Amino acid sequence: METTYSKDGTPLVMLGTGRSSQSLATPIKPVSSSGDTFSYNGVEYVSWGDANRQPEDDELAIRKSTVLTTGLVYKCEVVHGEGCVPVTIQGYDDKCNAIYKPVENNDIVHYLNSKMFEDYLTKTIQNLYKYGNAFCILTFNTDATKILRVESVSARHCRISVDKKKLLIYGDFARGNPTQTSKNPPVVLDMLDETDPLYDLEYRRYKKKLTGKQIAFPRIKNFFCSNDYYGTPDWYSARNAGWLDIALKAARFISKAYENSMFTKLHVKIPYTFWEKKFPVSEYPNAQERKALIDQYQDTLEKTLCGEENANKALFTHFSPDSEMECKDEWKVEPIDNKKVFDEKLATSAAANSEILFSLQVNPSVLGAGMPGGPYSGNAGSGSDIREGFSISTILSHIEREQVLDPIELMLRYNGISDIHIKFRNTLLTTLDKGKTAENKLM
Repeated sequence: METTYSKDGTPLVMLGTGRSSQSLATPIKPVSSSGDTFSYNGVEYVSWGDANRQPEDDELAIRKSTVLTTGLVYKCEVVHGEGCVPVTIQGYDDKCNAIYKPVENNDIVHYLNSKMFEDYLTKTIQNLYKYGNAFCILTFNTDATKILRVESVSARHCRISVDKKKLLIYGDFARGNPTQTSKNPPVVLDMLDETDPLYDLEYRRYKKKLTGKQIAFPRIKNFFCSNDYYGTPDWYSARNAGWLDIALKAARFISKAYENSMFTKLHVKIPYTFWEKKFPVSEYPNAQERKALIDQYQDTLEKTLCGEENANKALFTHFSPDSEMECKDEWKVEPIDNKKVFDEKLATSAAANSEILFSLQVNPSVLGAGMPGGPYSGNAGSGSDIREGFSISTILSHIEREQVLDPIELMLRYNGISDIHIKFRNTLLTTLDKGKTAENKLM
């Protein structure tokens, strides 16, 4: 309890200390496009963000935000669809739609249904959306005549050389730069040419430079980012605009509000005569001793009135009327209405959540997000909005799907399979209306 006293020790204004003075959210600095480099075994590599720890900072920011995490999971699941199938293109119809025919190639079908491919697919999509970059490795047989597998490695542990010809993997980045003495020493691999990786790969095979080696596929990055080395994920726009920080602050603000019984809830009015009767000035040698006892009494009073465990408690006070039967020494406990302030915080939180989803190109209706309070309340969306939003998300994921499948297509071409393509399978939602005026559409 914070109290302002008069010179003789009479309390004038008291403010409960149930509120928290803790910082509501960890400040998030704008992402910088640092061009710093570091050297490893005589090769210069480009640092990823400040202190070479941008992916670690991104991971921390994602873990703090439930909406960002949910949005990223949704994007990953949309791209993943129901897995992949091998097909050949038989031609095109009158509307220029490709006519696909499933391929009954046991080796390819088994591979696309294997845990190896599932791990590659999920990790690559996850890295691309979380960090804006994905890195994968090609593994060959003993004589390098065939690619055996494509595996995705954590983008958090990958760094690109300045000339984009080397990829540093599994380094100890705890302090910014890799060290040979770390428990998890780095692995350095050659990286294929970004412009034409298949030609580069065939040239290396011709020169017999692939025997017994692994090689890195060129970085897969957010197509909309034009950074020279490391791409930035779409959700950075919400982060740099401050919406992610607002969402975190709003959530912690509301949490603290509940913890402290929803802001300042009561205005307790105590007459000056009470303190003179309860703690007579004449009974104390100095004002400091009287102040200490009054503080202790006020803290006890605050604990009685505040907190979830004290809800619906009664407060008993005593007073006596004066000669004119008027009550001049009574206590008054008046509730303070904070509902409007609380509703405003909820509306701000919902707005921040929607902005985060907008940055991911996710329609909030798909995830059931609405505006609880404020002028934008009640916009959670109908079933049609949800269905159409999901369909649009699926359509807009075409570029990312092509990017993720590029290494697999390269593996097929290198292994001598040129006429088979890999396509994603989807379930598209359609309307359930079957009335006389409704059209049963097949998508």
